[in-house]
Amino acid sequence: MTTGSIAAPHNDPKEHGGAGNGNASLSILALVAMIFENLRLLLLGPAIVGLVTFGIVSLLPPWYTSVAYLKIDEAGARTADALMHSTPVLDKVLAGFEAPRDTVEARRAFLDAHRRIMVAPGEIQMIANLHRLEYSDRDPRVAQKVNSLFIDAWLDAAKPTSEERMKTEDEIARRELEVKSVSELLDRLQRDASLSNKEPVSAWDLIQDRDKNLATIASLRSSLNVSREMVFSPPDLPAVPSWPNKGMIAVLAGFVAEILLLIFVILRRFSSV
Repeated sequence: MTTGSIAAPHNDPKEHGGAGNGNASLSILALVAMIFENLRLLLLGPAIVGLVTFGIVSLLPPWYTSVAYLKIDEAGARTADALMHSTPVLDKVLAGFEAPRDTVEARRAFLDAHRRIMVAPGEIQMIANLHRLEYSDRDPRVAQKVNSLFIDAWLDAAKPTSEERMKTEDEIARRELEVKSVSELLDRLQRDASLSNKEPVSAWDLIQDRDKNLATIASLRSSLNVSREMVFSPPDLPAVPSWPNKGMIAVLAGFVAEILLLIFVILRRFSSV
């Protein structure tokens, strides 16, 4: 017997590959057999956990969310959210609704925690022109009432005073002059390309400056046109609870129970080996 004949069996890749595939097949078969052995536990356990979770969640008090739609853009939504978060607006809301807390600060925090502004469904983030204002409470009528109070207090706070209106109009006029001068300069640059080498800034910078001023002008004008027309849809009276979602919570609880039971079965099998 030669050395080559002795070493050949150890270096044959087919034999090693076959052994590896055999071990993998045995492992999969062992796992399947283990699942079938504990099939009743793996099926009944999650079902029982889901049913118990559904029963417990059913005992929780439901919450209702009143929804109003506002015709405002992203900048307007950020401004509205900041105003509704402010103390003057929260105090105006508290004047019409006694929040269930002991101190004024706690009542303000309670109101702010149950209100939010978000992009309306179907709108695209950053360019949305329709947003929804939500307020949640255990009583659907209270949710609708407080949502209406928030809108009224926000509109009152957003309306500019005569002095603020005058300053805003002056700023709009100043920026309109800048836009006009930049547009005239761009026209000259388009007519005579040799002027582009003499100007301290490029045409692209001028275009960006003009567009920025136009966006600011639009925002300033919208701040002067605060009215009830910004409310596209008034707060509704919710009929269906928004929380808790009993079915979804029960399904998630059953899924988690299934994973934990499967891990338990595998660990018990390894510990008994």
